[in-house]
Amino acid sequence: MGTRQDTIAHLQTEIAALESRLDAQNHLILALREQLAAHLDKTGDERRTQIFRRAAIDILPDGADREFAEYGPLALKDMSDALVALGSRLDHKFAEIKALNEITDRVNSGMFFDEVLDHVFETFDSVIPYDRIGVALIEKNESGKSIVRAQWSRAAYEAESIGKGYAARLKGSSLEKIATTRVPRIINDLKDYLKAHPTSHSTKLILKEGVRSSLTCPLVARDAVIGFIFFSSREPDAYQDQHIELFQQIAGELALTLEKGRAYEDLYLRNEFIKKVFGQYVTNEVAETVLERNGALELGGERRHVTVLMADLRGFTPMSEQLSPEEVVDALNVYLGTMSGIVMRHGGSIDNFIGDALMAVFGVPAAKPDDAARAVAAAIEMQNAMAGVNAEINGRGLPPLAMGVGLSTGEVVAGNIGSEMRLKYSVIGSTVNLAARIEGLASGGQIFAAAATHAAVQEIVQTSGHLNVQLKGMAEPVPVYEIVGIGGDYAVTRAAGADHSATVWT
Repeated sequence: MGTRQDTIAHLQTEIAALESRLDAQNHLILALREQLAAHLDKTGDERRTQIFRRAAIDILPDGADREFAEYGPLALKDMSDALVALGSRLDHKFAEIKALNEITDRVNSGMFFDEVLDHVFETFDSVIPYDRIGVALIEKNESGKSIVRAQWSRAAYEAESIGKGYAARLKGSSLEKIATTRVPRIINDLKDYLKAHPTSHSTKLILKEGVRSSLTCPLVARDAVIGFIFFSSREPDAYQDQHIELFQQIAGELALTLEKGRAYEDLYLRNEFIKKVFGQYVTNEVAETVLERNGALELGGERRHVTVLMADLRGFTPMSEQLSPEEVVDALNVYLGTMSGIVMRHGGSIDNFIGDALMAVFGVPAAKPDDAARAVAAAIEMQNAMAGVNAEINGRGLPPLAMGVGLSTGEVVAGNIGSEMRLKYSVIGSTVNLAARIEGLASGGQIFAAAATHAAVQEIVQTSGHLNVQLKGMAEPVPVYEIVGIGGDYAVTRAAGADHSATVWT
């Protein structure tokens, strides 16, 4: 390979020659100009440049392997024929580069391992002959031995003898030599190859599919062979030695993109699993917020404005003493499952379950202008859903349940609480305590809200009155409002006939 100045000189000559035949705005000429500009400012990638410049070989009728810029004068007819050949080759090269760039774009957009390979199968037939493409990756088995396992394959025909999961030892196989030398292997007559290697089980299987020739390329990423890509054709003599350098470059690009695609897929599946487990306790928003944090989770929190919802069953503890443990759990699962679904549907997070009590928070991890309104709507739907809960548990021979709800809006500290060994994302503060105390005042079927919650929704909320109550730890009486409905975009009203005790209002 020459110096940068040599490359610049060659590119200038090649561009001038191409401009005599092609439109100056041809994509190939523009690509060569980009390469020239990159080398002029010393940012050029020699490997990328060679993809274009290899087409210069076609300028000589006999295909002599000399640089474009070193060619002597040619007869007019020879020049015309050579330029036609060169144009065809460059068009082919452009198709190759475009195909490779599309793979990179698809991986960068978040496509998975199999999706990238499906795209290769559907689009690369314009640059590589094949009826089948397969990919196998190197991995360690339980005993620590290297094996090659088929990860993906696709064919233009139905029968496939070597499918996903097929595995064979790497050591002693013909693939071991390819992995060691990193040189692609062409077999243009698999029948003759099997005669010379009668113990090759994979060759026997691929011959059953009608394949007659194959090209095997090592996939190299970060200077390590991670697997192989197999291009197979049902035609004999489909692959030529002159294509090996091209196939190596394609395999190299593909290895990098596949490695990135696999890493993305592994991360996605891991996060989805965590969210699935974590999401049983909090909304996906909370789970995603935790997963997006860089580094280890730390103790501590920040002040946030939220609405806290507390719900508790009335008389459940003495009732549970008359039931078996299985019946208690059964009733709680029906009740808590229904209430949790309503809370999450309205964008709240389940902070905690305490026996038959539930604590939910609206406003973390992301605050929204209608946190209080969504909390009120959720509370009303929860009371209305108690009829369905009781219908289900009564069908199992269990007694009916009644629930009281308390709402409080204000500032809390939200964050990771606990110890380094066990963390819990939660909220603490006087707003939480107030919600718990207000909930304790509510009878079955009632929803009580603190003044701050009422003030946040007063233009659309419906109440049946309010009272001032003296709460433990507070010097002055606290106004509490009974919620019976909310209008606006929420439009939900407490169902008639909900169980609740009479209250004397002031």
